[in-house]
Amino acid sequence: MPVSRFSTAARALLAPILLYGLFVVPLRPGGDWLTAPIEPVLVLCAMLAMPRRIERGARALVVLAYGLLLALTAADWGTALAFGRPFDLARDAQLPGFGWNVFAHTVGPGAAAAALAAVIAAVLLLMGALFYALGAWSRSERSHGGVLHGVIIGALLGATLIAGFLPGTRPIAPVYDRIALHTHQATARRAGAAAFQAGLQTPAVQAQAGLARLAGKDVLFVFVESYGRTVFERALYADTVKRRLTAFETEIGRAGFAARSGWLTSPTVGGQSWLAHATLLSGLWIDGQPRYDALVASDRISLNRRFRQAGWRTAAVMPAITRDWPQAEWFGYDRLYASDDLGYEGEPFNWVTMPDQFTLAALQRAELADTARPPVMIEAALISSHAPWVPIPPLLDWSTLGDGRVFDDYVRAGDPPVEVWKDPDRVRAQFLKAIDYSLETLASFIAERASDDLVLVILGDHQPAPIITGDNASRDVPIHIVAADPAVVAAIDDWDWAKGMTPHAATPVWRMDDFYAHFLSAFAGDAERTPPRVGSAAPAR
Repeated sequence: MPVSRFSTAARALLAPILLYGLFVVPLRPGGDWLTAPIEPVLVLCAMLAMPRRIERGARALVVLAYGLLLALTAADWGTALAFGRPFDLARDAQLPGFGWNVFAHTVGPGAAAAALAAVIAAVLLLMGALFYALGAWSRSERSHGGVLHGVIIGALLGATLIAGFLPGTRPIAPVYDRIALHTHQATARRAGAAAFQAGLQTPAVQAQAGLARLAGKDVLFVFVESYGRTVFERALYADTVKRRLTAFETEIGRAGFAARSGWLTSPTVGGQSWLAHATLLSGLWIDGQPRYDALVASDRISLNRRFRQAGWRTAAVMPAITRDWPQAEWFGYDRLYASDDLGYEGEPFNWVTMPDQFTLAALQRAELADTARPPVMIEAALISSHAPWVPIPPLLDWSTLGDGRVFDDYVRAGDPPVEVWKDPDRVRAQFLKAIDYSLETLASFIAERASDDLVLVILGDHQPAPIITGDNASRDVPIHIVAADPAVVAAIDDWDWAKGMTPHAATPVWRMDDFYAHFLSAFAGDAERTPPRVGSAAPAR
């Protein structure tokens, strides 16, 4: 066969391979591979019929659409792997920046830049190869392989028709399916926008509801990163976590504390912890960045501000905040302790700026050590259990922490994330160590600072990524209220939460936004107590 004819034949075969290779990819990880997509046949038939004068422009449009579909597929897969859901352009426009931040801190800026460059080069190579291959289907070159073109079209059409009669299969239009999915997302989001805007203007409880049943007490809202229901229900984690919580309960019990535990449904999975913080503290369902931005621009009264109105000093301890955070103004903190304000001079633990034990020690030193002060309400984030979950230090003697440099030896212990993340089983093992460490540290912190004037609300911000939970996990997270004063525990008796630190399978599940009204109703004075608002059903699991 002459070289020109061989080249045309090879290109004619390459075009359907590239088209088919993209269109058979499932919409999400774990989905079914598509059996007989119709788009390659339609594209190739269109190229066969295309007038020569517009053929190059048509090829360019096909390649551009191919590149956009490739990017959308990659976004759907990346979002599904990290957050357990498809990509949603309306609320996920900022996710690439957040993802880059975590990825660069995990593997290093140089390696991250190299990986990004490789991905861009691969996409451009595929698009260039498709443009070149489709040229073999133009009228100017089709004369060298007309029979081959017919055979390819016939084979693809035959496969499509046969697939339509196979059990459980059908000819599929992947582009249509993807467009339909994202159109449905946009329609659902528009439908919910009006109700959300109304919620911004409507108080969940009476404007001046007090907190008389907590008078004089320090109240800590502690979010534990990636602490989700999966650690109670998946055998890989459950035994370790239940043993840790049993020991937790025993340790705080010796210090005079009791606990009650329940479940909340978080608005997010795998990341974007600030959405969970905003949901709990606003009483509104904040499931994406547009809603978060609308919330912090509104006059909605945060739970933090309600404490401040009732006479508490308010503070936030946020070791993950390393940049300016103008949205903090909405929450109503008297003082914000970001990463640089906590006095940590040790090395960071990859993305994690400091271990949880140091965060809690800094919180104690900054806000709780002085007894001649008004009561304080603190919102704190513990981040040692944030991905990539390596390395994890042991719990140290609290008196030895100093400025944090005592942790430096543990920063360099074990394999780096780039090695650990090659093995999913090692990733899961490290996640379990991280959760165990955070819970152990919290129990020790409470026992060391036993006081009738201390109340803690401890909860997970969201479930971890699907690599940890597996597919189809719920969005539920555990929540615990811990207090030494029996009156505080008695105030939530009608919640039907489980006694101790382990919520039961039958313990009620609330949406995270419903907690706001339940909490204010439980701890208001008797004259102020009103039935809490119960939100709509939680999203389907």
